[in-house]
Formats: sequence, C-alpha cells, structure tokens
Amino acid sequence: MGPIALALALILLIASLGDSGGFNASAAGGGLKVGKGGVPAQYAGLVQAAADSCKEGLPASILAAQLSAESGFDPTASSRANAKGIAQFIDSTWATEGVDGNGDGKKDVWDPADAIPAQGKMMCDLLRQFKKHPDYNGSPIELALAAYNAGPYAVERVKGIPQNGETPGYVADIIRESKNFAAADGGGGSFTDGQQSWKLNNPRSVDEAIAWAKAHAGDGSSSGWYNRCLAFTAIVYGWNVSGVQYAIDHYGVVPKEMQHTDRNPPPGALMYWDTGSRAGHIAIYLGQGKIVSNDILRQGYIDVVDADAIEKKWGAKYVGWTPPYFPNAG
Repeated sequence: MGPIALALALILLIASLGDSGGFNASAAGGGLKVGKGGVPAQYAGLVQAAADSCKEGLPASILAAQLSAESGFDPTASSRANAKGIAQFIDSTWATEGVDGNGDGKKDVWDPADAIPAQGKMMCDLLRQFKKHPDYNGSPIELALAAYNAGPYAVERVKGIPQNGETPGYVADIIRESKNFAAADGGGGSFTDGQQSWKLNNPRSVDEAIAWAKAHAGDGSSSGWYNRCLAFTAIVYGWNVSGVQYAIDHYGVVPKEMQHTDRNPPPGALMYWDTGSRAGHIAIYLGQGKIVSNDILRQGYIDVVDADAIEKKWGAKYVGWTPPYFPNAG
C-alpha cells in the first residue's frame, strides 16, 4: 500500500471511530493523539503518512503542532502575507514545493491532501539539509522549523535560528506543543538527533563508544547481558563498573542541568525509561532514531533497534536523556 492509500485508509478508520478523544493513532501504526485536544481525525492519516515517508526521523507530532500553529488545522486559512491553506504556503514556495498528494492531477494548496504531504516533504528536506551542519546553533529539527518559517537562507546566514522577533517563538512553541499531539501510550513519537555540546572524560570518546557498541551488537553480541543495561552502557564508554545499582537511578546522579526530557538526544547520549520495575532501563542513542540495547529483541543479547521500541514493545514511559556522564564509575 502506497503512502496516499495508507493515508486514506487511516482517515477512514479514524473517522469511523469518531471524535471522542479516546482514539490513539499508535494503534494504527502512528504516534499521534487524535480527536479532542489532538489532531482532527480527518487529517491524522495524512499527517502520519507525511511523517512516515521521511527517513530522516521526522516526528508526526511536530508536523501536527506545526499545522496547528500555521492555520489551526483550517484548510481555508489565509494570511496578510498571502500564505494559503492548512500549511500556509506562499505562492513562490508552493511553486517549488507543492505536490499532487492525492493523485488527482492537480497541486492544490487549498487541499490538505496535497498541502500536508508537501509540508512533510519540505520539512524532511530541511531536516536532511541541517543534519549536515552540527556546528549550527540548534538541533536539526529546530533548524528545519526555523527554515520553514524564515527560509533556509536566513538560517544559513546566522548558522542557527534567526533572532528576528518571530522565528524563535515559532520554533519554541511548536517544540513545546508537539507533546500535546503525541500519543499518550507507548507512541510518544520518533526520536531525532540533537546537537552534542558536552565535553567529558570517558575512557572512550562518543565515536569510539558507538563503534564499540555496534561491533558488540547483533551477530557480535554474546548472551550474558540479561538485565545488565546499565553495566553495558558503562562498559561501552570504557568503564569497568557504573557505580550505580539501578538504571533509572543513574538519571538522578547526573546533574540537573544535564537532564533533558525532549526527544532529540544527540548521538552517544544515555536514554532512560520507567518500565514499571525498580530498575528501569537505560540505553545508548546511536543517532537516526536508533539505540543499542539489551533484551529488547533477544533476552540477554545486544541489538540495534528503533529508540521508541522500548515504549512500543514494553509499554515503558520515556523519562529523558543525559550526556554519557558516569560520576560514580570506575
């Protein structure tokens, strides 16, 4: 099934369930809150399909929050700047970015079935572009949002989010509001790469640690890692012991200013989940939406999996991420 057919199928499924606010798009392969307080049911499938078609790790909740900010999900919206439709494209941008999303032979800026796929494609292209610039001030998703609002040249000119009085608030509002459009149960959305800014003194650097972890995952894994997630993360970074008994407690020994709750960890970051057990879970973020983790595919083995697999497969609650800081390690 192609993206458009999938989108239409999801729309029909969601519409049949009504606007009760209780339906969760993750049940239909999404990560969106649909209905009251979330994405209008008639657009949820289009938003999810637009996000899923992007291989750069574009969260559907970001696209949803962006549509809310741009038009309030109103396909008839227009602005004083002559921006049009649900995704608020101006004519010059639509001329280059518009798509025939529903295959009817027209690229109609007023039709959500065209405008939402075009929004997703443009955001995906911008995300790919700014992933190439880790030296810029801001995460790739923040820079993509800034470029959607102010134009890519404005972002490139300042190597970050333009401080023009509008764009910083636009970016911050969408990042904040995206949480309100994410599904509540196990489908909080995809993870995208943040920018690394830490300076630490682990025995292995981030690049060395990631290379070691990948080499000891999959076919390179041994079977002795059952319930040893914290031990694994410490060993990946070259330590013999972490110095902390439980995975979830390691989050607490890291200084507050190093604790983050967003879904944009930099590659090499430590990620934490509340699994309902005393221990919780910890894993290392590899980048591009992947983690290296024990027990998720095979008990006792290490594998590379999607970062949201801990939520989707185990029903765990994502807590946040920290730099790879081991204050009690030895």
